[in-house]
Amino acid sequence: MIGLIFIGLMSTISCNNNNDDMQVPQSMKTERIEHLVLFKFKPTVTEQQRQEVVNRFMALRNSLKDGKTYLKVEYGFQNSMEDVKGNYDVGFRVTFNSLEDRDYYVGKIDGQPTPAAFDPMHDDFKNFVGPFLDVDDPATGGVLVFDYKSNEGGTGSVPETGYRLDHWVLFKFKPGISEAQKQEVVNRFLDLKNGKKDGKTYIPFIEFGYQNSKEGVARGYDIAFRASFTSKADRDYYVGKPFLNDPGTFDPLHDAFKNFVGSFIDIDPQPTKGVLVYDYEVKKQ
Repeated sequence: MIGLIFIGLMSTISCNNNNDDMQVPQSMKTERIEHLVLFKFKPTVTEQQRQEVVNRFMALRNSLKDGKTYLKVEYGFQNSMEDVKGNYDVGFRVTFNSLEDRDYYVGKIDGQPTPAAFDPMHDDFKNFVGPFLDVDDPATGGVLVFDYKSNEGGTGSVPETGYRLDHWVLFKFKPGISEAQKQEVVNRFLDLKNGKKDGKTYIPFIEFGYQNSKEGVARGYDIAFRASFTSKADRDYYVGKPFLNDPGTFDPLHDAFKNFVGSFIDIDPQPTKGVLVYDYEVKKQ
């Protein structure tokens, strides 16, 4: 049973990078901050109320800073096949061009001084959404926020149009893991861009970053990876075992990575198990 749980746990990983972006000098890259928000609703919350939460969150893309819109928002509902997908109901991806913009958006944090300037629209949303979240759920706490500065900077993002399925993987490293070992995990993850399906690379984009949220609800995760796929079939091929086992139906490079990374991940703590996967078909409303 432990072995099966571990296989399911490791089936969660994804990876790739954008080859075109690798040609852009680091000095020319602009900053991009990723802000992942996952919500777990109370059991009593109705579909109408859930939709209202989505509508109100998506309206934040109209927020202004210095008279200009300053963020982008996408969302999607969990569709991962994996055992470590958690209990979150809906996820939102917010992107900023700087940490300053992210801090303006985050605004007030309980127990900290009120910032001189903050986004009043987001502040209103935080007051609105609280009663709908299942804060007593031990597995989720009702909300997870994970922020990072993308290694891709402001370049290298996937196309803005067409179908896209995003696959997020969050890891908590074992205590005592060295910086060199963490970097090896990153390197091996990024090398998955070389994975082949029908003789061709099939993962158009991957990025990663270390947790830098100020909100205190990252649930102990240290690092996140985001991979994008242009079809559900490609995501399924990538996930592979234990769902797809016949040769040619799964990515052997990713399968080898899953076997490699297990010794670095803290699978003991309850209830997170050291890995979280959140997949969704991207919706921009």
